[in-house]
Amino acid sequence: MARQLGLPLVPLVVLGEYRVGDADHRRLRGYKDGPTAEERARCRAGLLSSLAEWTADHERELAARTGPWSVVTTVPSTRRPGPAPAELLVDGVPALAVRHLRLLRRGSGPLNHLAASRDGFVTEPGVDRAGLDGLPVLVFDDSVTTGARAQSAAAALRLAGARVVGILAVGRALAPLSTTSS
Repeated sequence: MARQLGLPLVPLVVLGEYRVGDADHRRLRGYKDGPTAEERARCRAGLLSSLAEWTADHERELAARTGPWSVVTTVPSTRRPGPAPAELLVDGVPALAVRHLRLLRRGSGPLNHLAASRDGFVTEPGVDRAGLDGLPVLVFDDSVTTGARAQSAAAALRLAGARVVGILAVGRALAPLSTTSS
C-alpha cells in the first residue's frame, strides 16, 4: 500500500476484529444496511455505546499511539451519496463530534478494499488548504479490511498539507475461517 500511495502508511488503531457473519459483523453491516430503520438505529446505538466507552477509556492511549489530534474526519463512502455512514458514529460520540470536520469527498481515482489510490479522495470544496497546513487530523472509518480506503483518505489529507496522526476504525475484517477438511 505504501508503494501504491508513494507515502509511508499512518498508524491504524482498531477497536476490535470480526469475521464475516459473526455478531460484530452483523452489527456493523446492520447500521448501514439493516432492513428497517429500527434495525439500523438499534445497530447504530450498539456501535455508539462501544465507541463512546472505548474512546473514554483509551483516548490517551490512542493519542500516545497516533499523536495528539485536534480534528477528526471520516472516510467518505465510495457508493453512498451524502454523509458517510461513519459520520453517524462520529457525530454520536461527544468526544469525537466536537472535533469532527468533513474534509474529504470521493475523488476520481479507483478505490477498493485491496488497492490504495492517491486520488481516490480529494478535499471538499471550500476547505481552506492553508488551514490544513500542519493540522493534526485523526481519520475515522467504521470498518477496514486491508485499510486501503482509509490510507487513501489519509494520503489525500497529507497531500493537502494536513498532518494525519492516525486512523481509528471500529472493526477490522479478518479472513474467513477455512471450511475445508482433510
